[in-house]
Amino acid sequence: MDIHDKTIVEKVNIIRKRLRDEHGDAPSLRDPKLFEVMLDYWVSSKDAITKSQIRQLMEMLGEPWESRHLKLVDKHSI
Repeated sequence: MDIHDKTIVEKVNIIRKRLRDEHGDAPSLRDPKLFEVMLDYWVSSKDAITKSQIRQLMEMLGEPWESRHLKLVDKHSI
């Protein structure tokens, strides 16, 4: 998926920086599965701020990403 909206690109870059800090790597902006990978990181991240940033990104993207995130929240909630 191409991303052209400046606010989305900025949010993705914030998340990518946090992921590099936590995991040592981050998905490429050119990755065609970028948002799917972000959802995978939402599951594996232990950092509440990173998880919140990913949630905000999914809300900014709208459907189907917001629903996909909500399904993960339901699946992984305690």
